[in-house]
Amino acid sequence: MRRFGFTLTRSGQGPFALAAAIVLAGGGALALDSTAQSGPRTRPVAAPHGRRPAPAWHNASWLNTDRPITLESLRGRVVLLNFWVFTCYNCTNTVPSLVEFDRKYRDQGLTIVGIHTPEFPPYAGEHDRANVERALQRYGIRYPIAQDNDDRTWNLYDIRFWPSFVLIDKHGDIRYEGYGEFHLNDGSYATWEGRIRELLAER
Repeated sequence: MRRFGFTLTRSGQGPFALAAAIVLAGGGALALDSTAQSGPRTRPVAAPHGRRPAPAWHNASWLNTDRPITLESLRGRVVLLNFWVFTCYNCTNTVPSLVEFDRKYRDQGLTIVGIHTPEFPPYAGEHDRANVERALQRYGIRYPIAQDNDDRTWNLYDIRFWPSFVLIDKHGDIRYEGYGEFHLNDGSYATWEGRIRELLAER
């Protein structure tokens, strides 16, 4: 698979990157590197504005669940939000770690919620529910996914990079944030896992 070194942020969309996204949505072999500037933020850091209530999202379109998931309905559980898009190479590289977190900690009180926020206009294919469904099957994702086609939840959480993560405690407060690719059992994976376990142990 060829890899292209784009940094996917809201500040820059190149025509070549758009073409690559269209090919990938159609099942081709191109991929986008979305976090070339992620650096040390790959590991979770304490919420930069201090512990604060997480804003409630209101996405209408969901996959892997028979009803919309609300923040209020998750009170008492630890929530890991993952902002991603299936055309982002770094996002899909991180998915195995999230699938493993879901397997290990769902029954202990963790809920992972994927927020699928497209980078490109609708004709690129990222807004298409069927394309997202195919990506979930391809990567073995079983946790709930919200389509964020209008960027509303992305903006609500002031997200800038793919992939990004927000870890919310049982009381609905944002405790840790970070962005960037990580892999099974690497240092960043271990740090995220430690934060998850920390919040799960709290009352």
